[in-house]
Amino acid sequence: MNQIKSLKPAAQDIHMKISILKSMMYCGVLWGLYHQGWAMTSDQDDFIFPFWLNGVQAYKYAKKHWPNYTPRQISPQDFQNSLLPTLTRLKVTPALCHCSSQQFKLTTQQMKHFFFNDAQLKTA
Repeated sequence: MNQIKSLKPAAQDIHMKISILKSMMYCGVLWGLYHQGWAMTSDQDDFIFPFWLNGVQAYKYAKKHWPNYTPRQISPQDFQNSLLPTLTRLKVTPALCHCSSQQFKLTTQQMKHFFFNDAQLKTA
């Protein structure tokens, strides 16, 4: 039988990401910013579609960074069937934004795993 000799605490960043992903699995909706089209941005690597887990965080971000934009709710069906294929075609990366102004980029597979499971699509 193997014994664990020492455990190192996980990095704070890992705890935050796991917490965010758990929240994403149960939230049921996402929020984006909209004004004559969806808000998008870029960083040094990618074009990014920012989204939030709740409207309050999206509103606070819009008020500070994009005052002409308003939060708009996105259902799992709309995100998976309409928005995600367009983002994929345009090579835009979805990024979950956290209230601490951190962005967590997700692949299409991660979006499907954490947000588009069958139970959510049936109840949404």
